[in-house]
Amino acid sequence: MKSKYAYDDGLFHVTEIFDSIDGEGKRTGYMAVFLRLAGCNLRCSYCDTAYSLTLEDTAEALTEEEVLSRIRAYPWKRVTMTGGEPMLHPLHHLCEVLGEEGYDINIETNGAVPLWRERPEGVFYTMDFKCSGSGMKSYMNLDNFKLLTGKDVLKFVVSSEEDLHEMKEIVNHQFPSAHHPEFFVSPVWGRIEPAELVEYVRKNRLQDVRVQVQLHKIIWDPDRRGV
Repeated sequence: MKSKYAYDDGLFHVTEIFDSIDGEGKRTGYMAVFLRLAGCNLRCSYCDTAYSLTLEDTAEALTEEEVLSRIRAYPWKRVTMTGGEPMLHPLHHLCEVLGEEGYDINIETNGAVPLWRERPEGVFYTMDFKCSGSGMKSYMNLDNFKLLTGKDVLKFVVSSEEDLHEMKEIVNHQFPSAHHPEFFVSPVWGRIEPAELVEYVRKNRLQDVRVQVQLHKIIWDPDRRGV
């Protein structure tokens, strides 16, 4: 039977594993272990992890037990799985094991891959919606909206007023009830000023939208890896 995952050869194609602060989202500032997996099905115009787009970017091909061992070597009980696109890999059992061990697991996913209908204990999603400025809007899987809960994050990375309008449309019309994910909006680094996002949220009375910047790009060089 063919696997539903794009990358499933019994190994995890890892670009890097490291610990640092979560630089964005609802865990901003907390220490976490980062598992960055190689390979992505999108090519966003502003991608800041182009060093992890293909399997050729694999630094280490590890078994599940080797990945678990590396994660357990750190003292932190928060894990961020990112990429590339981590959900192209067979993460479900890995997350089951980590969840049973009490880990809080953030899966950063690009919005173009189906979310799990039944997720392991401890998993929440930080899902992107790719606005027009990314060049990838047509690839968004809108069915994923139905699977987002109040513990998940829906993130908009914007580079223009057009992107901001698209964010407002989704926030106001795709999630009309009080039961919605947490909404974050952040600027494409170097393309739009964060102050413009604040003004847009204020002007449009977007009560539930949080403006964020990538904290790790302020603390360290914006192009530095492993932070």
